[in-house]
Amino acid sequence: MSKFQIWWQTLRPRTLPAAVGPVLLGQALVTPGYFSWVTAMLCVICALNLQLAVNLANDLFDGLSGVDQADRLGPTRALQSGLLSASQLRNALAITLGIAVGTGLWLIVFGHWLLWILGILSVLAVLGYSGGRRPYANLALGELAVWFFFGPVAVLGSLLAHQSPVNHQAVMASLLVGLPVAAILVVNNLRDRYTDQRAGKHTLAVLLGDHGTRFLFAALVLGPWLVSLPLGLSTPGWFAWAAVGLAALYLTRELRHRDGTELNPMLGLTALFSLLFAFWLAFRFSS
Repeated sequence: MSKFQIWWQTLRPRTLPAAVGPVLLGQALVTPGYFSWVTAMLCVICALNLQLAVNLANDLFDGLSGVDQADRLGPTRALQSGLLSASQLRNALAITLGIAVGTGLWLIVFGHWLLWILGILSVLAVLGYSGGRRPYANLALGELAVWFFFGPVAVLGSLLAHQSPVNHQAVMASLLVGLPVAAILVVNNLRDRYTDQRAGKHTLAVLLGDHGTRFLFAALVLGPWLVSLPLGLSTPGWFAWAAVGLAALYLTRELRHRDGTELNPMLGLTALFSLLFAFWLAFRFSS
């Protein structure tokens, strides 16, 4: 592969819809009169770079810790396969984190003071997911963290960046939108449950087992869709709600019959579903 292909694969662009969807939802929920295009673009840039930093950190720290082995079922990891060195990954991690911190500082200066707390927590989450002595991904906390940072933090943080009032609709949207994003990690951990268990990585998939993990996935994609039923009671909303439901049912059915490397395409499909669900919430809550 060329260097560009190696870096493109390492950055894992298929995960980016999961980062964009909740932030775009947050922009859609900003109260009229508070919206700024500059702030909106900086929110998206910050979110994208935080997601890229997470991807790079996972490749780096899982490779250094020995979690990634030659029998890995997921997409090729750059460090484990020798395509990139640890120093190259550290430099790329520093760049993406630097961009995220830089844009985040701008948002903090002109936004609400609570963004200081959310920003620090976000950086710590990127580094602590698979790095450090006790990565929280090894403690079955990965899905919870993904829901929190891609739900309440992404949506409500976007409103705080605009200094827009936070209403009950924004809170409800933030609680729902992170659930399908967490389902992406469920797919990843379901695929890797045997190698993770061998490496001593106690993910939810390792603790719940095969059937429990598949049930969790169904709950994370079907549950928020069902909860959003009242939003689709009007005629145009009903058709959109049904379309999202069909996508959720398709993903749930496909996951029931796939395992191992067959789960790899499900990562991108679930990420796209999370973006679709974010658009659905934006359409209903902002209308």
